[in-house]
Amino acid sequence: MQKKREAASDFLQRLGQFGKTGDTGVTRPVYTDAWIAAVSWLQKEAQAKRMAVSVDTNGSTFMTYPGSESTEIIAAGSHIDSVVNGGRYDGAYGVAAAYLAMTDLYAEYGQPKKTMTAVAISEEDAARFPTTFSGSKHYAQVDETDPNLKDSDGITFEEARSHAVSALPSFVTRQDQPLPSEWFELHIEQGPVLDTTGTQLGVVSSICELKRFNVTLTGQANHAGTTPQHLRKDPMKAAARMITALDNYAQAVGEPLVFTVGNLTVEPGASNAIPSRVTFSIDVRHPKKAAVDAFETKLNEEIASLNKVDGHIDSLMEPYPEVVMDKRLQDQFSEICEKKGYSYQVMPSGAGHDTQIMNRQVKTAMLFVPSRDGISHSPSEYTAPADLERGIEVLKAQLYLECY
Repeated sequence: MQKKREAASDFLQRLGQFGKTGDTGVTRPVYTDAWIAAVSWLQKEAQAKRMAVSVDTNGSTFMTYPGSESTEIIAAGSHIDSVVNGGRYDGAYGVAAAYLAMTDLYAEYGQPKKTMTAVAISEEDAARFPTTFSGSKHYAQVDETDPNLKDSDGITFEEARSHAVSALPSFVTRQDQPLPSEWFELHIEQGPVLDTTGTQLGVVSSICELKRFNVTLTGQANHAGTTPQHLRKDPMKAAARMITALDNYAQAVGEPLVFTVGNLTVEPGASNAIPSRVTFSIDVRHPKKAAVDAFETKLNEEIASLNKVDGHIDSLMEPYPEVVMDKRLQDQFSEICEKKGYSYQVMPSGAGHDTQIMNRQVKTAMLFVPSRDGISHSPSEYTAPADLERGIEVLKAQLYLECY
C-alpha cells in the first residue's frame, strides 16, 4: 500500500525554516544564505523522489520526470524567494504544489508520457535588487537582468548570482532549460475575495494591466498664518482635490479597476508653512488595457486643469501589459473543479506573477486558493491546510490530463 505523502502545510513549514523570522515570518531574498539553504534542501528532497534535478544560470531549480513518449515539457511552479519579513506561502506554495502534485502522480501512475517539470523560480519579489521577475525572464528567454545592479550593501547581481549558484549541491546539473509548452502556477490569492465569499478556488482569467506614475505639483511656499486663502499657490490642496477626483472616477468606472496612492511627500513639510512641492505615486490596474489607458487620460486631464500650481507626470516603470490565460487550460481547471464538486469563481489577478512573464512565450493557466483575511507579504499570511490540499488535487488532475 502506498505511503501517504507529507501534507502541504508541513512541507511549507519545513521550507519556511530557511529564512525564518519570528514564529511564522520568512525573509528569503534571492541569493542570500537563507535562499541557498532553501534551494539546496528542495533539490535534495527532489533527488530523493527520483527526479532529475538541474539549475539554470540564474538559479532557478528544475525537478523533472522525463516523458516516456515525448520530450514536450509541461511545467508548473512559482518563485522560492520572499520579501523581507514575509510569510510562508507567497511563491513557496506554488513550488510545493508543483513538486507534491508531480511526485504524487509519479508514485501513483509511474513515468508520464510527456516530460513533467516542477520549477522553483529564483526571484520574483524584488526584495534585494531593484528588479522583478529576473528568474522567469531568464527562463522564458525574454530578458536578462543587468549584472551590475547593486543591493543595499553594494553587492552586484552578478556577484551574488555566481556565488549562490556555485554554492548549491554538486549533484545538481548546471544547465539552462528549454521552454515548456505549457505553464501552470498555483498561488495564494493575496487578496480577500475568495475568503470573503467562502469560495474554495479561483480560476484565473487574466493578470491585470499595470501602470505606475509619479505626480509632482509645484506651488509657492509661504507663511501659514499671513497668506490669505485666495492668494495661495498650495500644491497640497491641489493634490487632495486631484486624488479625490481620481477616486470618484474610479468609483464611477467600478471594479475591477483599482488605483492606489501609496507614497506622498510634502516639501518643506513644516506645520506652519504652505508647501512648495508635493509628490505622490499612483498605481492603477485593470484586466483590460483600455481601462488603464482611460484612467491615464483622466489623470492628464486633471493635470491640465490645475489652477495656480504647476504639475507634471513621470512614469515610474514600464507598464506591465494585460495577460490572458489560455482558454482551453483555464476551462479545464473550471471543469475539474465542477467534477470534484468544488466551488470556484473565474477572476482576474490584481497582483503580478511569474505566469505573466511565461505567458509571453507559452500557454499558461493559474489557480488561486484563499488567503485568510486577504493578507500577504506578512508573517500573518495563512491558508488553511484543506485549501492547500484542494489546490494541489486540482493541479494533479490538470497535470494528469496533460501528461498521462
